[in-house]
Amino acid sequence: MRLTPKRAICLGRFSFVLGMMTAYELLSLLALEIVFFCGGWDLKAASEGEAVDADFGPGGFAGLTELWDLDKPVIAAVNGLAVGGGFELALAADLIIASSHAEFFVPEATLGIIPDSGGVLRLPRRLPRAVAMDMLMTGRRMNVDEAKHFGLVNQSCDPEHLINEALDWAHQIAQSAPLSLAAIKSVIRETETMDLESAYECMRSGEIEAYQKMLRSEDAKEGTLAFSEKRSPKWKGK
Repeated sequence: MRLTPKRAICLGRFSFVLGMMTAYELLSLLALEIVFFCGGWDLKAASEGEAVDADFGPGGFAGLTELWDLDKPVIAAVNGLAVGGGFELALAADLIIASSHAEFFVPEATLGIIPDSGGVLRLPRRLPRAVAMDMLMTGRRMNVDEAKHFGLVNQSCDPEHLINEALDWAHQIAQSAPLSLAAIKSVIRETETMDLESAYECMRSGEIEAYQKMLRSEDAKEGTLAFSEKRSPKWKGK
């Protein structure tokens, strides 16, 4: 399979993807919706001299794989092949919905490199170690059924319904309070490598800013008030 430029990312296209993310953040206070269908690193650009360890700037590859402080939900809608860096982008999302014919694989080892934009780090955390090692070392493809079996993909649908399903999912998430969504991501990010007792201590320490902001917010009061008044809450994001 040849990775065509329109499905690959080089340094020249990186700024566009980062700009797209910024635009979505400005348009929505509730959710960041990104659609991924990507062949990853532009091998043509690599053959023309782009460095294997090229610096993709803030946020890492495509502005997302190392964007540690992003508190808005990210949905990856995968239609077709998520290859190499494209798969790594999907792994950086919070939720993945895929078309029924989608496939996921990281072929970097067969090209003399490794998937160091997150694949080699995130796959062993998201899959059983033996399965991750198999994919990383052989570049074999994982279909949607296997991805769902291991919990890598949340749900699948027919290709023609993919975008609408992803948008419906985003709208459902957007019914939740924006500060609650930010707090969930922040608490998980700060505590996911801790044992349970240490995680509780960290969460209660007052040092997780998004969690503290949520606790003191008008929205925290609005939610319980709306429930008691049997109406939909009106979130302000403050």
